[in-house]
Amino acid sequence: MNRLCPSEDILSRYISHSLSHENKLVVEEHLIRCGQCRKLIVEAHEVLTNPDMWEIMNKILLWIKKNRWLTGSLVSLVLSFFFSEYFLQFLLIAFLLGAKWIVDARATRMLIMINESWKKNTMKEDLEAREENNK
Repeated sequence: MNRLCPSEDILSRYISHSLSHENKLVVEEHLIRCGQCRKLIVEAHEVLTNPDMWEIMNKILLWIKKNRWLTGSLVSLVLSFFFSEYFLQFLLIAFLLGAKWIVDARATRMLIMINESWKKNTMKEDLEAREENNK
C-alpha cells in the first residue's frame, strides 16, 4: 500500500458496507488501479466467508483423541501395507488396538452394563421361580 491507498479502517468499512455511497465509489475506483488493496479485500473476504480452519482442526484433533485406539489401529493397518516385512506385526497391533477401542467404547461399556443387569434380573427371577416351585 502506498500513501494514496485508503486506510485499513476505510477498507474494512467498505467490506462491511458501512461507507457512504460517495466514499464507496472512491474506494472502488482505487481498487481498480491498486492490486495491493484488491488483494487485501479478497483476503479479508475469504476470511469472513470461509469457516475457521483452526476450529476445524480442533474438531479433528478432538475426534482423534476421543478415538485414539481406533486411530492407532487404522495407522497400524496402513503401515502394515507399507512395511511388508513387518506385515503380521502391524496387523496384530491393528487387531489389538481395534479390540481395545471396542472395549473402551462408551456404547460397548453401556451394552455390558445392560447385559450384566439383565443377567442379574434373570438370575433373580430364576431364584424366585425355584423358590415358588419348592413351596
